[in-house]
Amino acid sequence: MAGKVSPLNIGLRVTVRVILCMSVAIISIVCCCARSCGQVAPTVAADEPATVDGCQVIARIDGQVVLACELLWRVNMMLEENRDRIQPDQYDAIREQLMQRTLAGMIDQKLLYGEFRRNIPAENMPRIESNLVGPFEEREVPRLMKQLDVKSQRELAQELSRLGSSLDDAKQSFNEHVIASEWIRTKIKVSEEVSPEEMVAYYRDHRPEFEFPTQARWEELTVHKGVSPGDAQQAFAKLALMGNAIWPRVQANPAPDTPIFADVAQAKSEGLFASKGGYHDWTTKGALKAAVVDEAIFSLPVGEMSPILDSGSAFHIVRVLERKAAGCRPFSEVQNDIRDKLKDERMADAQRKYITKLRKNAKIWTVYTGNVSVETLMGQPQGDTRTR
Repeated sequence: MAGKVSPLNIGLRVTVRVILCMSVAIISIVCCCARSCGQVAPTVAADEPATVDGCQVIARIDGQVVLACELLWRVNMMLEENRDRIQPDQYDAIREQLMQRTLAGMIDQKLLYGEFRRNIPAENMPRIESNLVGPFEEREVPRLMKQLDVKSQRELAQELSRLGSSLDDAKQSFNEHVIASEWIRTKIKVSEEVSPEEMVAYYRDHRPEFEFPTQARWEELTVHKGVSPGDAQQAFAKLALMGNAIWPRVQANPAPDTPIFADVAQAKSEGLFASKGGYHDWTTKGALKAAVVDEAIFSLPVGEMSPILDSGSAFHIVRVLERKAAGCRPFSEVQNDIRDKLKDERMADAQRKYITKLRKNAKIWTVYTGNVSVETLMGQPQGDTRTR
C-alpha cells in the first residue's frame, strides 16, 4: 500500500465532510466507510506536556497550546446528532477526523490571536478580557443556550461539561474570536472611496444579480378531494360555499391588494397556508407544483377572484393581490449596496493577503500529524491561499 491512499480512508474523510455539512445524504456516505482503516497518531515529544489542567494537548500553533476541550463539545454534539447514522465501529475514527477538521478551522483565528498577544503588553490582557465579559454574557451565552437547547446558564454549563468542555473554554474561544477579528481590522487599511465608474462597471458586469422574475402575492381557499368520487363532489360543494361567502366582498370592489379571504380561510380552508388566512407572499412564476394554480395567479386580473380550479388532488379558489413583471432593479436603487460590496471585497482581499503572510511563517504541530504546514493541515495544495 506504500505510496497509495487507502480507499477506505477516502470514504472516512467523505463521511466526516458530510457530517460537518449536516447533509441529508449522510447515511449512504457513512456506509461507504464501513471498512475504514485507523491511523497511528504521532507521539508527543518527551519534553512536551501531554495535558494541561487535565485536558489533552492536541496542537501547538506558533507556541499556543490548543486543548481538546476547546473542540470536544462541538465534535461530540455533531456525533450525537448523527449517532444513528454512524456504524459503531466507525465512531472513534470519525471523532478523530472531526477533531482534525475542527482544529484546521481554527488555524487563522489562532494565528491572529497569537500575533495580538505578541504585540500587546501582557499586563493589558486582564483589562481586555474584563471588557469582553459583557459581550460574552449578552451575545454568546444566549447563542450557545439556543444552540444546545438549554434554558439557563447553569444548564448550559452542565451541558458543555457533559460534552467534554466548560463555560470557561467557551469564554476563551469567544474572546479569541473577537480579539482576532478586531486585530486584523486594525492591521488592514483599505480605501473607502469607490468611484461612480467602479460601481457602474460592477452593475454592468453583474446584471443578473439585480434581475428578478415575474412574481405575485396572492390568497387562496383550498379543499382536498379525498379518495372517492363522492368525496370530490363534497369537496367541490364545500369550496363553492366558501366562494359564495367571499363573493359579496369582491363585489364591494375593495382595493386590489387588500386580502379578503383571511377569516374564511382560517376557519374552513385546508391549504398549507390556511392558518395565515390563505395568504402567499411573493411567488415566482413556475414555482408552484399545481400548474393550474400557477397559471391562474399569473393571468388573472389583479383583485379578481378565480373560478374553482382543479389541480388533480384538490380544488382551489385564488385571488391575486399584487403582481410584478420580470425586470431589473435600477442602478439608482442598488448603488449603495454595490458600494458596500466593493468595499467588503477590498477588505476580504486584504485580509487574505495578510493571513497568507502569517501562514507562511507559522509553526504547527498536532497530535494527529506531527509538524505540519498550514496548507497540509487545512487540506490545501502548497501555495493555495484561499481561506476556508
